[in-house]
Amino acid sequence: MANYLYGLSIQGIQEFIFTTNELKSIVGASELIKKINEKVKEKGFEKNIIINAAGNIKLLFDEDEKAKLEKLVLEFPKELHQASYGLIISQAVVSFEEGKLKEAFEELEKRLFIQRNKASLPLDMSINLIKNAPKTAKPMVESKKDMATLLKERASLESKQIPKNRKNKTAIIHIDGNGLGAMLASMLKGLKDDAVVNAYKEFSSKLEDVTTSAFHVAKEDIPEDEIRDVILGGDDVTVVCNANYALEFTQKFLVSFEEKTTEILGNGGLSACAGIAFCHHKYPFHYAVNLAESLCSYAKGISREKSSLMFHNIQSSNFSSFEEYIDKELTIRHDHDTEKIFLHYGPYFIDEYDTYASIENFLDICSALALKGSPLSRWREWLTILSQNKAVAKERLKRIEKMMDLRDDIYKKSVLIKALKKFNKDIRLDELMVQRGNDFYTPVGDINTYLSVTDGSK
Repeated sequence: MANYLYGLSIQGIQEFIFTTNELKSIVGASELIKKINEKVKEKGFEKNIIINAAGNIKLLFDEDEKAKLEKLVLEFPKELHQASYGLIISQAVVSFEEGKLKEAFEELEKRLFIQRNKASLPLDMSINLIKNAPKTAKPMVESKKDMATLLKERASLESKQIPKNRKNKTAIIHIDGNGLGAMLASMLKGLKDDAVVNAYKEFSSKLEDVTTSAFHVAKEDIPEDEIRDVILGGDDVTVVCNANYALEFTQKFLVSFEEKTTEILGNGGLSACAGIAFCHHKYPFHYAVNLAESLCSYAKGISREKSSLMFHNIQSSNFSSFEEYIDKELTIRHDHDTEKIFLHYGPYFIDEYDTYASIENFLDICSALALKGSPLSRWREWLTILSQNKAVAKERLKRIEKMMDLRDDIYKKSVLIKALKKFNKDIRLDELMVQRGNDFYTPVGDINTYLSVTDGSK
């Protein structure tokens, strides 16, 4: 008897949610995504569920339920499109014989990938005869709003403003688990169909609980109005918050996520990486989300399955990937010199790793440099000189250190040295760089970025 594995995938969730910067619309879009997963249960498919989180749905049907499956394939996408204008939905079905469920999962992912790459016409496609909403450039239907915006606002009870600090800075945080596929493959090894289904269900449910719990632990000390979860499902998290709280929240989440996955899932648990995009609260959030995802990917590329975060303050819409931005904006190359000097230092880890610093030690050195009389402004000048002449820059650091000795009654040099040594034992006041391979990295750019977007108003 044949069995059927059904999959539905929602594309462009971030773009759908962050079409505008209005919190009411963002929260409403987030609620609409959550309702999609709720609809699966409401329609009577709860016993068929294998995975049902954050726009990722997998259902299992037997031969007796084939008619029920066919009706789902025909009607469900239409229902979702009409309830959530602007979403792009892909679905696929794989027929398989008993004992071949794991192979069916692999085939389903291939078919969903093919479907995702096919053109899709949204219900709110614009034509020249229709007036467009000024904020979204989608066909306007009411009060200068498009249909998607109206549906989002109806789904939201939120009326507050985007969380921001006194510098009008907001943080978009994207967090994604590491090694999820490898852990799942290890758990499923040697299992047959029924055991595979049960393992998938149990793993998905536990992961959902862990992620939700880690989020609530991380935001315990943050005022309710200053942080908002936008996506919270599986190991995928997107949060909007006051820029002042971004690093501490992310650090607590990563620690809690590791602890809780170790406790509940076993096998050493899961780590996660995060990207934090700082921006003005009126900056187009869809650009900031792209940066946050790119920063998360960059951290993953270096972390080697360890929990870490990367952050950046975005000020331009001319952004494609963080790696490209590093090459163009954060790299110093001197003529006739093969070495490079990078103006970013991260990612930052839960614990110290190799030549990288911990999040806690980074925050400590930022606190030291936020004190009255610190040399931060002179270090900023040093960065400018460094881009022009390395020898002159080195002499400038020596002069700054001597000035600190003369002003020891205002600023205790020992405080900064202690923070630097905790940050990285090889960093000196007359160097401010560490070597990785043939290249050099300075934390001054990251410190300057963080202090420039936070205001100490926690």
